[in-house]
Amino acid sequence: MTFKVVNKYLQEAGKTFVAIRQDAPYTAFDRVLIGDRTNESDDSLIQAVLGQIATEFNPAEGVKKLQEDLHVQAESYEQKLAEKDTKIAEVKAVADWAVLARVTDTDNPLDPTIYKRGLELVDLGQSGKTYKSQEIFTIEDATHSAQYGEGNRVMVQVNSDFTYNGETLDQLASLEQNGKLAVWKWTKPKENTDLETQPLA
Repeated sequence: MTFKVVNKYLQEAGKTFVAIRQDAPYTAFDRVLIGDRTNESDDSLIQAVLGQIATEFNPAEGVKKLQEDLHVQAESYEQKLAEKDTKIAEVKAVADWAVLARVTDTDNPLDPTIYKRGLELVDLGQSGKTYKSQEIFTIEDATHSAQYGEGNRVMVQVNSDFTYNGETLDQLASLEQNGKLAVWKWTKPKENTDLETQPLA
């Protein structure tokens, strides 16, 4: 049996009408397929129509085929999700790097409100998480009273693999002295800088 597509068009949003014909013996099938399939090859459309007909005549086989198709779709979805997660991680790494580069530039201090916003973009430290060398996270400094809009977050830069277990800023001080990590706090610029810092009312 050799079928050919004699008609195909988008019937409505998300549905494609496909008509296939065979000359000897003359056989005609018209079916509506799910999705916009107008750009698919004729062979693909013929197989889809014949598959739908087989399902109508033999439901058990159709269910099996449907399960196989769903499994393939699930695998494809998982792969696409993993690719998106990778892209998100890449973008976050760039954002973290930008914050790190700017916060650690002590010769050109950040405006306090920009400092606050930058550190809000960096994740708070997660207890039990192991941070790799050069990764950063933030913690809240409960003892700090923000006077210039700089907020209460402090950035922690890890210099070698480090598992954060909810340590306070004071507890991290000894690790900073050992060079395992660096703690970056906002500091008021020196008097001779152009940065305007006035206490908030």
